[in-house]
Amino acid sequence: MGDRRGQPRLTIRRYLGRLLPWLLGLAATNAIAEPLQACTRPLSVGFYAIPPYYYRGSDGAEWRGIDRDLIDELARRTGCRFEHRFESRVRIWQQLQAGSLDLSASAVQTPERDRFARFIPYTTERNLVAVRSSAPASINATTVMTDPTLTLAITRGYRYGAPFDDWIETLRAAGRATEAADEEAALRLVTIGRADAAIVRDSAWRLLARLYPAASLRRLDVGAPVIEVNLVLSRAQIGAGLYDKFNAAIASLKHDGSLRRIIDRHVSPEAAPARGNESPAP
Repeated sequence: MGDRRGQPRLTIRRYLGRLLPWLLGLAATNAIAEPLQACTRPLSVGFYAIPPYYYRGSDGAEWRGIDRDLIDELARRTGCRFEHRFESRVRIWQQLQAGSLDLSASAVQTPERDRFARFIPYTTERNLVAVRSSAPASINATTVMTDPTLTLAITRGYRYGAPFDDWIETLRAAGRATEAADEEAALRLVTIGRADAAIVRDSAWRLLARLYPAASLRRLDVGAPVIEVNLVLSRAQIGAGLYDKFNAAIASLKHDGSLRRIIDRHVSPEAAPARGNESPAP
């Protein structure tokens, strides 16, 4: 019989060798699951194409906009570092819900989204309806949302607020709603005759209208209410302490006029008479 004195020690080593990676993985998982109370690492921020909040400049190369300037100013005022990502709006919401993205902007708050995200309003917006100029004169601000044949192009993953969300569900059920990747693509479907109308934000009209032949679109103001535009923070990643830090920074941007100046750089004066002066989130 050989000497077995070394076998128990070898078994323990093998056991520890298998256990250690599991323990390290568990510790890493716990660290990820704990929401941040301070900016102890760079924060991932998701951007998507939505003029004038995030759009290409006239040179076609540089991305700019309200949200880009807002995040840059938050970095200066909070000391946080941000890693920029460009994603579709659908993927941004998926990542926020999964906790694989820390924050984004230009978000509309809903009860469903409240379950996995916190919101800080920083400006307001109104939605309009854009139709082809060649559409029948009977399609106007009063009739557009009740027309029984009208088709609508919408942006995938975007919530428009009242009264549009209910209208969209009705058109979807009737097979009269077509999804596009972004707002610009939705308007393009209108101009080429693939849809009769699209929903467009008041602040974006001037920028988007430049992309199409003069007088090819007309906008209809259906009296939609003002909606809040929010910074959105993942609950899985951003804790109450860091939320308060961002809330205070946005409040200071409003108080000293910096937010208004950011918005005025990207929005025509007639579309932004009261933006940037809202009260901070409670």
